[in-house]
Amino acid sequence: MLQQKSRFTLAKAGIGLLITALTFSVQAMDVNSETLTSEANKKTKLVDLWQPGDFGERMNIRGRVTSLDGTPLAGIAIEIRQADGDGHWTEQYRTTLTTDAGGRYQFGSVVPVSNYCGDPHVEVVVYQNGWEYFDDKIVFEDSTSVDSIYYGDGTSVFLEESDVKGETIKYGRFDIVLSPE
Repeated sequence: MLQQKSRFTLAKAGIGLLITALTFSVQAMDVNSETLTSEANKKTKLVDLWQPGDFGERMNIRGRVTSLDGTPLAGIAIEIRQADGDGHWTEQYRTTLTTDAGGRYQFGSVVPVSNYCGDPHVEVVVYQNGWEYFDDKIVFEDSTSVDSIYYGDGTSVFLEESDVKGETIKYGRFDIVLSPE
């Protein structure tokens, strides 16, 4: 009888350990699924080149980098360079962005101004191993430049205005499609 009671106690202890292990496993799965869900819903980080006091109209450009078949490409480095709101080319308006897990990127800046012949534009370059070199210019559909040496050279992006906390910001979209080498 004593031996039967010991077996029963051991069985209860084993069941208790099994329930505890299952509880921890379920909790870990919940944490992982919450992390994955929050990562998928997270907004792409805005790299903001604009600084308070900068001259010119604020803009935000966002887009996705995909392969020819539409697959989003993560970890792609995108170099951007542009003039400021006075038409000067400075290091402040030059950076390298990296796409997120969904191939998305986003940057804030000022609408560039040209103080020489040509339309205001943003230079966009992608040089990534395994992919063909990409070099394009974002030109703006609402550009009022009369002297357009870049007319037809570049990808035209329409900037839509929106008020954010009493400030007007222009928004545009520029997607990049890369071809394999």
